[in-house]
Amino acid sequence: MKIDLFDRSRIPLLEKQLDAFTVRNKAIANNIANIGTPNYKRLDVNFEKQLSDAIDESRNDINLSKNVEQVEPEISIDRSGLLDSGANNVNIESEMAELAKNQLQFKMAAQLMSDTFKQIDESINGDNGQ
Repeated sequence: MKIDLFDRSRIPLLEKQLDAFTVRNKAIANNIANIGTPNYKRLDVNFEKQLSDAIDESRNDINLSKNVEQVEPEISIDRSGLLDSGANNVNIESEMAELAKNQLQFKMAAQLMSDTFKQIDESINGDNGQ
């Protein structure tokens, strides 16, 4: 069995999170763009529960990498009824709050990914006091 250096790091987990945040950002943007479209149904992304289950099922770092690799963000349609606007079920305040939250989560995951690569680089090349 081949063991990749990155299998034993948090990189596969962060990579999946970044993918999910990207998909969620597109879904939110689509919801906002269709705020006035009659009968439009808002989109949502399901990911966190699947990721949590994959982490719970893992017994070691290698299993974690394999389990996380199988998790994909899923777009679902919110079939709840119309809001007071009468056009559809998109609430602009909720969408903007979700957009801000998603952007912060993406930024945090990207920073953690960058920090992880820096740690790997320092492990390989040594910390030259920089």
